[in-house]
Amino acid sequence: MKKRLFLTIVFTFLLLLSACSADNEYASEVPEDSEQTILTAYDVPERKIIYTVESTFDVNDLNQSVSQLKNLINDDEWFDMEDIGSSYASFKIRIKTERLDEFTDELKTNFQVRSFSKVGKDISLQYQDKTNRINSLNLQITRLQALYEDATLSDMIVINQQLSDLEVELMNLEGELNLFDSLIEYSEVNITFYGSQVITRSPFFNRLANGFVDGFKAVITALDSLAIALSYLIPFMLIFVPVGYGIYYFRKKYKSKKKSKKTKEQ
Repeated sequence: MKKRLFLTIVFTFLLLLSACSADNEYASEVPEDSEQTILTAYDVPERKIIYTVESTFDVNDLNQSVSQLKNLINDDEWFDMEDIGSSYASFKIRIKTERLDEFTDELKTNFQVRSFSKVGKDISLQYQDKTNRINSLNLQITRLQALYEDATLSDMIVINQQLSDLEVELMNLEGELNLFDSLIEYSEVNITFYGSQVITRSPFFNRLANGFVDGFKAVITALDSLAIALSYLIPFMLIFVPVGYGIYYFRKKYKSKKKSKKTKEQ
């Protein structure tokens, strides 16, 4: 009898222990703070990214490559900068962001790549902050305009001053947002063409060959500059060298006579 009672007590204790452990496991799965703030899709700002592309290419015919590049530009796109020299050409172009990848793929297909990089700058938070500030300013302006109807003369002066300040700030913020919109819609693409007679599939050998060619051209340019400098100096030499020699000759002759005269007197 005692043995059965002891087993019953032990069994009941084990059941209670297992029930407690199950409650603890369930409690550990439930968050302690049931009033958590859950971000929805409306709280996340829309992605606003400004893209910038830096690229250099080796080309055989510089003029033909420049013409080919201009044919790749659409009517609603434009050049911010053009710098064309005898052996290179640099451009800063505004390309619609929606076709930026297509445009860069065309560049890589038509020209030999020396270097290429594409960088995206996320301005989503800045854009959202300015948008929120604009909404806040519009609300303030609306409230002040409502107060203006029943205001006294002195209050009208104060309200007008506040409205002017708010409108100036609003115009500045809207201008900054318009600039952001333009930079987001049109990406900046910087392109440099290096003219060379040696074009291979290896950028390293292209740079090596171009370095040799450029060095040879630099020597020719230095000799050309030296020849030009000499051509400028020759007229001066034709005048000043005989005059200088004549002065030296007569001075030497004068000193010789003076010395001879002094010797005779002694």
